[in-house]
Amino acid sequence: MSGAILLPLLGALLHPILGWSIQSATKRGVSLILIAGLCNILTVAVVLAWKRPPGSFLTLSSLDWLAVANGILFFFGQWFSIQSVRRGHLAVHSSALGAKILVVALLSIGFGLESGRPFLLLAVTVATLAVFLVAGASLSGWRAHRKTVGLTLLACLFFGFNDFLTGLHGSTVGTARWLALMLGTSALMSVFLVASRAKQLPALLSSGAAKWFVLLAGLMLGIQTVLVNIAFSEYAQPTLSNVAYSSRGVMAVLWLVLFGGVAGKEHWGRRILGSLLMITALWLALAY
Repeated sequence: MSGAILLPLLGALLHPILGWSIQSATKRGVSLILIAGLCNILTVAVVLAWKRPPGSFLTLSSLDWLAVANGILFFFGQWFSIQSVRRGHLAVHSSALGAKILVVALLSIGFGLESGRPFLLLAVTVATLAVFLVAGASLSGWRAHRKTVGLTLLACLFFGFNDFLTGLHGSTVGTARWLALMLGTSALMSVFLVASRAKQLPALLSSGAAKWFVLLAGLMLGIQTVLVNIAFSEYAQPTLSNVAYSSRGVMAVLWLVLFGGVAGKEHWGRRILGSLLMITALWLALAY
């Protein structure tokens, strides 16, 4: 079991805390757009705390510019994901996110970054179905929330290309430099998100718990992002890593069992079946 699987699994373990902290902040009146913008800025701080990027940023090579472009892809993936959550149903959004694994697999296998051996393809298929079931969604829910599904699939397209390019070129540029350029670009674009909700900032800073929940969300997002992207870059197996990271839905179910309150307790049969399928997908990924 290499870092290609272990690092995303560690990131997945933190995912329920991220979801809980975001929900706690929104319940206290903080805009989801403001949370996303601040979290992206905090993510860069996590990257810089992890490792100082080598070289100068005054002159950029062609691959450096590709990292910048990848940051734009990451930002728009988040943007469409936020719009999907704001306008639709969270379970439908979460279930459709599994499509990202398919996008990454098609790109990675199609361009020869990863081998298309049967167990890997099977793991991708099982993991995608597992994500759908763990989220507690249904086909009727997808039909009722088509806009949510469409926006989420757009997010998956941007995120999928982002993951693939990190796996393809991240280690060539250097993981720390690639992540600093990619996430730094996303953070700069996020300044406009924060500016669009600037009127909320004084209330947030003077609030009791809300600001701490936003800070916790930023740290959780930053650590997850760094862990998963190190796996993409260093091990160049983004499909395999995405299968492992998709277990975050199972972690959310475990959180519900232990603590409750992250997402309702409906559709338990579907969630348990999805969790079992996710464990199967991980086993297939390891067998690969």
